Amino acid sequence: MTTTDDEELDKIKDFWAQYGKTLILGITLGLVVVAGWLGWQNWQGQRQTQAALAFHQIELLSQANQPQEAMQAARKLASSEQGSVYATLALMIGAHEAMSQNDTAKAGIYLQDAIKSTPQPGLAALARLRLARVQWAQNEPDAALATLKETTPPPPFVSLYADLAGDIQASQKNWPAARLSYEQALRDPASAGGLVQIKLNNLPATNTPSAPSATEQAPASGTPQS
Repeated sequence: MTTTDDEELDKIKDFWAQYGKTLILGITLGLVVVAGWLGWQNWQGQRQTQAALAFHQIELLSQANQPQEAMQAARKLASSEQGSVYATLALMIGAHEAMSQNDTAKAGIYLQDAIKSTPQPGLAALARLRLARVQWAQNEPDAALATLKETTPPPPFVSLYADLAGDIQASQKNWPAARLSYEQALRDPASAGGLVQIKLNNLPATNTPSAPSATEQAPASGTPQS
């Protein structure tokens, strides 16, 4: 071995003496992080699978006309998977089952929980739309309209919100407001020429003056009006 080779070997030894432990520790930590990440991913996958199976069980209970069992399972899943899509959908199934039992109060609670818990704007908008329907069924039209106006819905829900608002306003005989709501709903091409147009056409006219009665006829010339 030449002198140069000896010098290079000494440099390598010095390098490993100084940095070897640090390098090994860094590699070890890197492997631990990668293993931990893979384990977390695997755990997340298993959790998602379990949530999907639990949600499917709720669907089966609903299809089997077992509302109480479906509502209990929905509440359990919502508690264990807070904020997940499965939790929100489970709560909406729970609301559906509550309505099938004419329990509008419980249905409203399920839907309010769904609105609060979901980070998905579309699911929140759907739950809010159903909550407004429940409130209307509870003979609380003003509360239903307030629910619809509380936030601006995502574009796919704008016409649905306006259509329901028109229905509620028409039930209150608030014809001008109902007309405006139906017209807003019709701005969506999907609503044009459909049921919304029929409802708009069937609203009573609000700008046609009624004919005066016999007692309201103008008095004869020269007779002062009272």
